[in-house]
Amino acid sequence: MPTDTTLIEKREELKRRLTVGEYKTLVDVLLARTDRLLRNITRRSKPLPIWLITIIVIPALALISFAAIYVAGDWATIRNIFELSLGSRPGVLPIILLMTSGFILLIASAVVINRYVGRIIVLWRDEVLVATESVASLDGFEDWLKMACNWRLHLLVSIIGGLLSGSYFVALIDTLPGIIVDYSSMFTVIIANLLGWLFVYLFLVVVLLSARLRRYDLKLFAADPSSSELVYHLSGELGFFVYYVGVYAAILTLAFALSGFLQSIDTLLLLLYWLPIVAMFILNQTSLSSIIRRAKWKTLNEIQAKVEKLQEMENFADKETMDAIKRLMDYHDRVKATRNSALDFNTVLSFINSLLLPLLAILLGNLDRLMALLPQRP
Repeated sequence: MPTDTTLIEKREELKRRLTVGEYKTLVDVLLARTDRLLRNITRRSKPLPIWLITIIVIPALALISFAAIYVAGDWATIRNIFELSLGSRPGVLPIILLMTSGFILLIASAVVINRYVGRIIVLWRDEVLVATESVASLDGFEDWLKMACNWRLHLLVSIIGGLLSGSYFVALIDTLPGIIVDYSSMFTVIIANLLGWLFVYLFLVVVLLSARLRRYDLKLFAADPSSSELVYHLSGELGFFVYYVGVYAAILTLAFALSGFLQSIDTLLLLLYWLPIVAMFILNQTSLSSIIRRAKWKTLNEIQAKVEKLQEMENFADKETMDAIKRLMDYHDRVKATRNSALDFNTVLSFINSLLLPLLAILLGNLDRLMALLPQRP
C-alpha cells in the first residue's frame, strides 16, 4: 500500500506540474520573451501566435546579418563564396534570398521540433502518466523533462556548439581561394550554427526519450498488449518524429543538390541522411517491443501463478478444477501467441516514405542530369 500511495502521489504531482506548464524549453522561453517584447511595442494584450512570432523573427535576424555585412563592406566575400558553390556570380537579391532561406530552415526547424516536444509532454500528461505502473518510470520521465526543459544547459550547449562548429566552418571557408573571412561573415556563420544547435539539442533529447522508453512499466491491455490504444498513440508519435527527420533530410538534400554543393557525393549524402532515419525507427520499435513484452510477461506470470495455485490443491479428480486449469492454459497460449511489437502496415509504409523523401530530393535536385540520360528525339 505505501508503494501504491507513493506512485499515485508522484503521478498526480507530475501531472499537476505538466498541466500548469511548469516545464518550458529554451525555445519556449525565447518565444515567450519575444512575444512579450512585440506586445510591448504594438500595445497588444493578447499573446501572438507562434507562427507569427517565427515570421517576424526570421527577417529580423536576417536583417541584422545583412546590416553587419553591409556596414563591414563584406559583400564581395559573400559573393565570392556563393560564386564558388553555385558556379556563377549571383546578384545581391539571390544572395539575400538564399541566406534568408537558410535562416528560415534553421529557425523553423527549432520551432517545429520544439512543438513536437510539446506534443510528447501532452501525450504523457493525458495518457501515459495514468498508465505508468512504477515510480522508477515516473522518475525516468521526470529526469528527461528536466533535461529537455533545462534552458540554461540548452543555451550553454548552443553557445559552445555554435562557437565551435561556427569557427570550424569559418576556417573551412577561409581556405577557399580568394576568400578572406571578415568579422561580419564570421558573425553570420556563428549565429547560424548557434540556431542549428537549438535544433540539435532537442533532437538528441528526443532520441534519449526513445532510448529510455524501453525501461518504462506501462499498464496495457492484458490479453493483447500490442493492441492497446496507448501503444498505438506512442507508435504514432514516435513514427511522426521519424517522418519529420525524413522531411528535414529531404530539405537539406534538395538544398545541397540545387546549390551544386557536395554534388559529387550525392550517394554518400543520401546514406548519411538514411542512417538517423533507420536508427530512430529501429530504436523506437525495439523500445515499444520491450514495453509490450514486459506487459505480456506480466500477464503470463499471473496466469501461471493461478495455475500453480490450482495444482497445489492436487484435486485433479475434480472436474471444475481441471476445467479452470484448462481455461487458464488456453488463455495463457492465446496471450503468448500475440504480437511482441507495434509494427503494422501503416508503420512500415511511413518508414519507407521517410526513406524515399531524401532520395526524391536528390532526384529533383539532379533533374537536369536525369533528363540528359533520356533518349533525345531526332
